[in-house]
Amino acid sequence: MNRGRNLGRSACAVAIVACTSALLPRAASARELIDILADKEVITLDEKKEAMKTVTKPYITYREGKGFVFTTADDRFSLAVGGRLQLRYTLTDIDSAYVNPNRGTEDSQSFDIPRARVWWEGHAFTPKLRYKLQIDVVGGGGDILRDMELEYDLIDDKWLTVKGGQMKTPFCRQEMTSSGRLEFVDRSLACSNFRFERARGVMFQGLPMNALIEYYAGVFNTTGRNGPSNPDTNFLYVTRFAINPLGPVPYSEGDFEFTPTPLFAIGVSYGYEKAKGSVFTSAATVEPDEDDPTMNVIASNGSAQNNVPFLRMIQPFYNKLANPNGITANVHNLSTDFAARWMGLDVQFEYFLGFISNDANGSAAPGAPYVLPPKSFDNHGYYVQGGYFIIPKKFQIGARYSEINTNDENMVTKANGSTISPNQIELLGAMSYYFWQHNLKIQTDFGPVTSTGVRNAAGKISDRDDFRWRIQAQLIF
Repeated sequence: MNRGRNLGRSACAVAIVACTSALLPRAASARELIDILADKEVITLDEKKEAMKTVTKPYITYREGKGFVFTTADDRFSLAVGGRLQLRYTLTDIDSAYVNPNRGTEDSQSFDIPRARVWWEGHAFTPKLRYKLQIDVVGGGGDILRDMELEYDLIDDKWLTVKGGQMKTPFCRQEMTSSGRLEFVDRSLACSNFRFERARGVMFQGLPMNALIEYYAGVFNTTGRNGPSNPDTNFLYVTRFAINPLGPVPYSEGDFEFTPTPLFAIGVSYGYEKAKGSVFTSAATVEPDEDDPTMNVIASNGSAQNNVPFLRMIQPFYNKLANPNGITANVHNLSTDFAARWMGLDVQFEYFLGFISNDANGSAAPGAPYVLPPKSFDNHGYYVQGGYFIIPKKFQIGARYSEINTNDENMVTKANGSTISPNQIELLGAMSYYFWQHNLKIQTDFGPVTSTGVRNAAGKISDRDDFRWRIQAQLIF
């Protein structure tokens, strides 16, 4: 009896689709009807597969935020093609005590294209096997590739997925949030410096129970985005664990849904790597001192060698080495984050703490003027920000405070005689107008950007207070 009932339902579903296909000229319409019937549980998954046999042509749809989606009738293959464009204006008003035209330090304004990206993503042979390729056409020097991922669901319902290729490392909630889904023009000062950004490697992740729990564990090259092969056997190891007790909080800033009941997420991330100095800095060069030819002075400092933000942040403390291969940095990086949203309000906080220890031999800095970094030092940073929709889904205001200290062992004496460890601070206000959520918007943020304990144009160490104003328009298609 049940077998007969099931056959009858399948035949009915096929008949509905066949009639609809006859009335609607596009294969896409029939496919959409099948999806609706399955989503409403009017037909089962088996009945959906049977009905799909009546759709014989590939079809094309458009999904906001994804692009144009090409799908075969049997759903074995799909391809989404989309892109993102950002146009930015920046005005920087330099602290008058630091204006030095001879060194190129003066007020500026500029139009820029921070991102112009195109992506291709979808699945092949089975929806369990997915791929993604993303490029940034404004990248230079061969640094065009952003993402190249292959991922496969090892356990259904998002319990376990393996991913390989070049991808974002799962460190810093704001980094895991697309730069196209921010409520400020760009990421915070803290996240921008403490993140590991993209790297090539393998990662396991899971979002079980409708993402009430999130876990990630990955192994990556130490050389960063589009970097060369690892020079040794060392890797970057990154893990993350997060909980969403009341329901998933998406990695997208701004409460467009005017969430009726509070949602919040708590996460913790940890990254570790052991990297030779040559992975992230070149060697310094020396020359005889003009005033005393028997003495040498640094002619040029070593420069950053990869795109890992955290390593670029600490690189200035390794820029006076004769032989970067003579030192190995052991990097520990820990972050904890909190995000919440309710009734048009969203808030976010993240704290970063890094520990660096160095193993060095005599060849790294054989003597003055070469200089070794501290045997060990810590760095820390954080940001707190919030946004609120004055006009639901359309007009939003926001505020953010972020601060970093790159090396707690680095002490300087200010002109007033006080000794401090230099840090950087940003205090921003923001306004955003969303024509079509993040897919079409215009944003502005503005406020002071402060660097403490730096040398001004007169050679005295004080605090530098610049003012920055940015306006950015974005289109995702």
